[in-house]
Amino acid sequence: MKITIWADFVCPFCMIGQSHLDQALETFEHKDDVEIEYMSFLLMPEAQYDPKKSYAETLSSLKRMQLAQTNAMLSQVEQMAKSAGLAIDFAAAKLCSTLAAHRVFQYAKEEGKGYKYFKRFYQAHFADGELLSDVDAVVRLAEEVGLEGDRVRDIFLSNEYRDKMEEDFRLAREIGVQGVPFFVFNYKYAISGAQPVDAFRQVLQQVWEEEQIN
Repeated sequence: MKITIWADFVCPFCMIGQSHLDQALETFEHKDDVEIEYMSFLLMPEAQYDPKKSYAETLSSLKRMQLAQTNAMLSQVEQMAKSAGLAIDFAAAKLCSTLAAHRVFQYAKEEGKGYKYFKRFYQAHFADGELLSDVDAVVRLAEEVGLEGDRVRDIFLSNEYRDKMEEDFRLAREIGVQGVPFFVFNYKYAISGAQPVDAFRQVLQQVWEEEQIN
């Protein structure tokens, strides 16, 4: 079984959705036969980190929301993450463009490290306060997942892998992805958003049973 996930590193629901999928897989009898592939998606391509602004202030400006409303929303997300066994610290997180980090991700995927890269970058953004638009941070994080630092720096500072990244965007448009996370099972069934663990369990079982019939 193959699960294809469109996501962005700065999407809290993507990280929460991944956690719910992980929990569903823990009790799935055939988990060793499941392949997971991440695909690039830019949630907020216009985001720019401003050290003078908090995460909430930057998000409020991007979404044209009142700051109080944004803070309430972020508090709810932190609680949702906690229920999923995750730590999100919006006081430390730095909202930024992830375009270059996604181009490096395409290289990581080519090297067989895309899944590991994605999960590390979730943690880096939401818990570690790393700036994912900073070349030194991306190089260091990429090295942690086993990538060659000088190669990562070259990719970050150039336009390499943009074509592969944009192919992910094209596929997303083709199948009608409106937002992330977006999970596609065997190119047939889709789950949008950070659905409950049971929803993932049901789809995993259904897809597996149909595979055996076909």
